[in-house]
Amino acid sequence: MRRASLVLVACAALLAACSSAADSTESSATSTVDPRGGIPPGYPLDTDVMAPLVITALGPDPIPVTGTDGKVHVAYEISVLNLSPRPATITELDTLAGGPDGKVVARLTKDEVLARTFPLANFEAAPVTDIPVGRTVVLVLDGVYDTRAEVPAEVTHRLVTSYGPFITQDSGLNARYPDTVTQIGGAVKTSARSPVTIGPPLAGDGWVAANGCCVITSHRGAMMAVGGRINGTERYAVDWMRIDMNNPVLSSSDGDGSKNDDYFAYDAPLLAVADGTVVSVVSDKKDEPPHQVNQSLTFDQLGGNYVIIDIGGGNYAFYAHMIPGSASVKVGDSVSRGQVIGDLGNSGNTTEVHLHFHVSQAPAPLSSDNVPYEIDRFTFVGSTATDSLVKGPDAGERTDQLPLNSDVINFPK
Repeated sequence: MRRASLVLVACAALLAACSSAADSTESSATSTVDPRGGIPPGYPLDTDVMAPLVITALGPDPIPVTGTDGKVHVAYEISVLNLSPRPATITELDTLAGGPDGKVVARLTKDEVLARTFPLANFEAAPVTDIPVGRTVVLVLDGVYDTRAEVPAEVTHRLVTSYGPFITQDSGLNARYPDTVTQIGGAVKTSARSPVTIGPPLAGDGWVAANGCCVITSHRGAMMAVGGRINGTERYAVDWMRIDMNNPVLSSSDGDGSKNDDYFAYDAPLLAVADGTVVSVVSDKKDEPPHQVNQSLTFDQLGGNYVIIDIGGGNYAFYAHMIPGSASVKVGDSVSRGQVIGDLGNSGNTTEVHLHFHVSQAPAPLSSDNVPYEIDRFTFVGSTATDSLVKGPDAGERTDQLPLNSDVINFPK
């Protein structure tokens, strides 16, 4: 960064914007005055309130997306840092439209909150029961609305928290920290943007949207410290698996499932979801045996063989776990929607054959913002429940929707 050697030089260059020192000081003081003195909305201005939790919104402003249930989903996260000398348990969480005095648009009970509370760097997506002293957890939240018009422009959150035993016997601390505290925080603004519309990444029948939006899955709980921030790296990612819908007992494989080519998804052609430009290709990683996670993989090898396509508008389509050497494109290639870019395999961090697909806003698939998308044409069949297929509701042709977790989809052939 360069700095002007003389103040007079800078002022002469921007003469129209310069004023006297007194005017500048007065203007600056007036424009920076905070009428609340830094106290966040929801807290009184005339008395101090003990508030042991630091509640902060994470990630980008969430983009509403329409799912196959016909509802509008808004997925986002907040972090909660416990600065009390006692472990904290959130017993109730209200989502408030517009501000601290707004209408309650969602309420989670203690068990529902706990199911959505994750420690940082938790790759196994195992919720925690309390927030240890001095530690931060992430709450993964999903607003659900009947229409886009009902989605609030902004929400904040009211947390009721109880506290466990003190980690120190200091009697002074006992007097200052109550057993139960209600706090406001984590204001989130809704983005005015729309989801990117794409074509299908696969063709044919029997595709299951495993680990999809908008419930707690290994994708939804994958909050990583990556790229210099806490990031919801796989917020809208889907693991596309394939089943034989003609079999009364659903399975993703034929035979005993011990070989990759036992799986119905193996060797399936992967399709460009839009016109675009290939920006990254990895095609030299080996397929892994089914149900054997390779613990020696480095962070940059988790996707195995993959392709990233710049599909425009600041969006990048990410296809992971391809067959070694199957990529039929190279960096710099222009591709057309529906073009085959490679074949599905079982390379990288995977337990069985599936296509990990998501859309991000930079070609670094885990560090950048993970954003929603809607597939412009497919047939909704139903969903998987244990080992059976539950058809519907409202099975049939769908347009411009995001397949939700466990949905069974037929793509155009």
